[in-house]
Amino acid sequence: MTGAVLGREAGLDRTAVSKVENGERRPLDTILRILDVLLPESDDRYRALQRVARDGLAKGWWTEAKYAAMGDRQARTADIEAGARAIREYQNSLLPGLLQTEAYARHRGQVALDDGADFDLSGTVAGRMRRQLQVSGPDGSEYDVVLEPQAIERLPVPPAVMREQLHHLLDLATTRENVSVRILPVDARLGRGYVPRSPFSLYAYPDPEDLTLVAVDTVTTDLLVTEAQEAQRYARLFDQLRDAALSPEASADLIQKAADLVAADA
Repeated sequence: MTGAVLGREAGLDRTAVSKVENGERRPLDTILRILDVLLPESDDRYRALQRVARDGLAKGWWTEAKYAAMGDRQARTADIEAGARAIREYQNSLLPGLLQTEAYARHRGQVALDDGADFDLSGTVAGRMRRQLQVSGPDGSEYDVVLEPQAIERLPVPPAVMREQLHHLLDLATTRENVSVRILPVDARLGRGYVPRSPFSLYAYPDPEDLTLVAVDTVTTDLLVTEAQEAQRYARLFDQLRDAALSPEASADLIQKAADLVAADA
C-alpha cells in the first residue's frame, strides 16, 4: 500500500502519513486513523488498546472552562472517577463528596475557608455536584460506601442542612441499585481489629488489566496509591470493614433514625 493510498483510506493527506513514517510527528489521533486502516476489525487486542487510547485523548468535563474554578484537587479526583466500573469508599467522620447535597457541600466549604483555606467556593460546589453523575447518572458506577456512625450522627452542618442531607443519603441508598451504604457500628467485630487511620477510596476499571487505584484522603491532599500490592491491602481492608458493617437495610434504618432525631432537635 502506498502512502497516498493509505492517506486516502485514513482520511489524511500524504504529508501527514509521511511525517509519521519518518518519525517527524507522532500525534496519537493520526496514528489511530492509520492503524484503523492497517489492522483488521477482528483484532480484539488492538480494538481494546484503541478504546483505551481514544479514552485518553478525550477531554473530560472537568477541563471545561465553566468548571475551572473547581480546583486542581477535585479535578484530579474527577479524572480518577471517570470511567470507573466500581468505586468503594470508607469515611470515618464526614459524608463523601459523591453523596453530599449542595447545601452540605457549601457549608463544609465555608468552614474550610474560615479556617484559612483558599479556593473558589461556588466553583468547588459546582464541580462536586457534577461529579455525582458518576454515581447517579444513567450508567452510574457501582458505588459501595462504609460510614462510621459519626458521619450520620454528628452535626458538622446546621440541623436543617443535616436533615436534608440524611434524607438524600437515604434516597440514594434505597432507590439506586448501584449504590450500597453500610454503617460500621461502634461494636463491630473487625477480625484482626485493624481500623484505617484515614478515609480512602478504591477505583476499579472495566479492563481487568487496569490497576486498582487507591486515594487516601488527608487534610490538604489525596495520596494516590498505585503499587499493586499496597492497593490490594486497602482492598482487603475495605472488604473487612464492609463485612463487619450493618446490612444495607439495617443501615437505612439507622440513617432514618438519625434523620428523625435531627428533626426532633430542630
